[in-house]
Amino acid sequence: MTTGAVALQHPSPTFHNVQGVICREVQNVLPIVGTLAVLEATADAQEQLVDEALALDGEQSTDGEKRIKEGDPYGAVLWPAAWATANFLLTKPNFINNLSSMSVLELGTGTGLVSLAVAMAGARRVLATDYEPLALSLVDYAAKNLENSIQIPIEKQLLDLCDLGTPLPKGFDLVVAADIMYEPKTGMAMAHRVVEALQNNSQVVVGDSPGRAGRPVFLRTLQDLGVRGEFEDAIGMTCSGPRHDLICGKDSKSVSDVPQELPVAILHLEPKSLQKIR
Repeated sequence: MTTGAVALQHPSPTFHNVQGVICREVQNVLPIVGTLAVLEATADAQEQLVDEALALDGEQSTDGEKRIKEGDPYGAVLWPAAWATANFLLTKPNFINNLSSMSVLELGTGTGLVSLAVAMAGARRVLATDYEPLALSLVDYAAKNLENSIQIPIEKQLLDLCDLGTPLPKGFDLVVAADIMYEPKTGMAMAHRVVEALQNNSQVVVGDSPGRAGRPVFLRTLQDLGVRGEFEDAIGMTCSGPRHDLICGKDSKSVSDVPQELPVAILHLEPKSLQKIR
């Protein structure tokens, strides 16, 4: 099991307006950096974002300016593997001892916990990517307006990890993703992105919460592409904030009234793992 500081996740009474989306602060305690605050949409704001997503799918109409581009509201809330992935990076000696010289690319950043954590811990460069502009706005706001001791500016870029025709930015020592395999298509795409990152001579760390539909497809596709990797068990924490039923089902293990330990899986691959197979 990957161990570290206890993940204290709790909401703050402080609210923020980011592009018309009302968000609450969620405090996370991590090794090295201490308390780190991210923003997630309130229950009412999630309702609005879901309405926008349904409108984009043609299921209903909604008036007003849309805050999401691709109809994906999932990145507006925090997910368990984000903390576990950040904790993994901040407790493993090979990352901690070299982080100041490392450049980090995050795919599907969502609320930005991982990008914020490595930036606070002193990474040389951090690029947060997502295909929803709102997610990048949440990260930018948290870096600039919350009481996070960010050591470097976090770069942002729109990037759809499922658009395999668009290459990953090159020149990064580490490519990381957390809780992005909620659909089979994202699992398949992530497998291709892992191989692409390894070919770019990047290490890869992928965090995944239990029950994600994309993980089996991810592992099968990864093996078909010539890479064998095994997830290791890690300690995550459930999230305790409100979740719209269409964002997180009622039977989801990701959410509880009070944060509880949750088994989360972490995959770590190095470029040599690709070279050994081929």
